[in-house]
Amino acid sequence: MSLIKSKPAFTAPSLFTDFFNDGFLDNGLLDLPLTRWVPNANVRESGEEFVIELAAPGMEKDEFNVEVQEDVIVIEGQHDEEREERDEQYHRKEFKTTSFKRSFRLPQSVIADKVDAKYAHGILKLTLPKREEAKSIGKKLIKIS
Repeated sequence: MSLIKSKPAFTAPSLFTDFFNDGFLDNGLLDLPLTRWVPNANVRESGEEFVIELAAPGMEKDEFNVEVQEDVIVIEGQHDEEREERDEQYHRKEFKTTSFKRSFRLPQSVIADKVDAKYAHGILKLTLPKREEAKSIGKKLIKIS
């Protein structure tokens, strides 16, 4: 007689060994109704402004919320998706909600009242203008003595 190790219906996977091998991905745990996702961001600076670009394809502009809270800009988004399939044998309806929240600390040089946001072609673009005194004066060579 040999002993057979039994497992409970669900066990938390160990960090490396059981994650892919024990059917964790097939338990339906990744198909939760509310999925968190963090869009990739590009942040760049020019002499006149900062620009933040977030890749958020498939969303609509009214699904975003952008707020400046003191020295932090908070960008939130929530996308609800409904898919319906019909067949002679069954009727199935699925819902999916995806949301994210990103925050960036603003330098004192940003004029918070003049932040501009545009969404086009899957990219949310935020333009954060700099104060006049903070604008770059170009390159300056520093002589080392």
